[in-house]
Amino acid sequence: MRLQGKTAIVTGAASGIGRATAVKFAREGAAVLTADLDDGATQDVVKEIETDGGTAYGIATDITVRANVDAMVAAAIGRFGKIDALVNNAGSRIIKSFLDHTEDDWRRMLDVNLTGHFLCCQAVLPHMLDAGVGRIINMASIAGNVGRPNRVGYVAAKGGLLAMTRALAADMAGKNITVNALAPGMIASPMNRGFKENDAFGENWNCENLARRWGEPEDVANVAAFLASDDAAFITGETVTVDGGSIAALVRQGE
Repeated sequence: MRLQGKTAIVTGAASGIGRATAVKFAREGAAVLTADLDDGATQDVVKEIETDGGTAYGIATDITVRANVDAMVAAAIGRFGKIDALVNNAGSRIIKSFLDHTEDDWRRMLDVNLTGHFLCCQAVLPHMLDAGVGRIINMASIAGNVGRPNRVGYVAAKGGLLAMTRALAADMAGKNITVNALAPGMIASPMNRGFKENDAFGENWNCENLARRWGEPEDVANVAAFLASDDAAFITGETVTVDGGSIAALVRQGE
């Protein structure tokens, strides 16, 4: 088990990629603190991990509130004594045309998808610096690399998260703390279920990546576990795209 003896915080752990990541980390031997706005679903993940023989603790957390983030980190230290890895996975998406985006929509997208991750990094890093080791994994999106319609706030925040990842990796140079991002694409998570199940185009999207299928949350979780492990100690400041090759080549149905 590549994460044996390590501890991790996974935000947005109640469902989708976050849930899959928390379960994967536990199966790889890590003690996991699961954090999410949905406390009931978070506790369900804890039960799943414990039933599987792993170690976990859940806490309700709003990552946009510094006091919540500080409490989350304090809980992890109190329970596990250290924090080896942080997976900044919590996020949300607003789909509206540009002119319909309100200022509140814009600020919400930045708060949840960028500022909240900044707060989590600030809260966790002193403990990683004291320990002399750490892994930070920021969950971005291919939307941070390519323009997507009707998602201006979300796209801007994810692009900012990729830039923050590179900048923070530079700040952590020589400190044995790596900072990387994951950029998922067509993942059949709850956030994308409506697209996958759409009769008009859901199945057609299978033709729009090189893998010819929708990705599963576990596809992303597997890469996150690698980046959190000692095997990835020489990788930092990078964005790993997990999208079945959808932006690697222009693919269209019938070609």
